[in-house]
Amino acid sequence: MPTDAQLRGLYRLIYWLTYIMLQPVHVVCIDERTNNLYVLAGNTEDLEFQITTNGELF
Repeated sequence: MPTDAQLRGLYRLIYWLTYIMLQPVHVVCIDERTNNLYVLAGNTEDLEFQITTNGELF
C-alpha cells in the first residue's frame, strides 16, 4: 500500500506528465523489494521514475 507522501508525489508526477508534457503513462506499480512506486511513461516508454516512501522523486 502506498504511503500518503507517495500518493501526493504520484499525483504531482502524473499531472506534470499528462497535462504539462502531454506524455502517456504506461505502468504504475509498487516495487516489492524497496516499497518505492515505479512509473513508466513516455511515447516510447523511455521515462522512468521512482517515488520513495517519503515522497521523493527519482
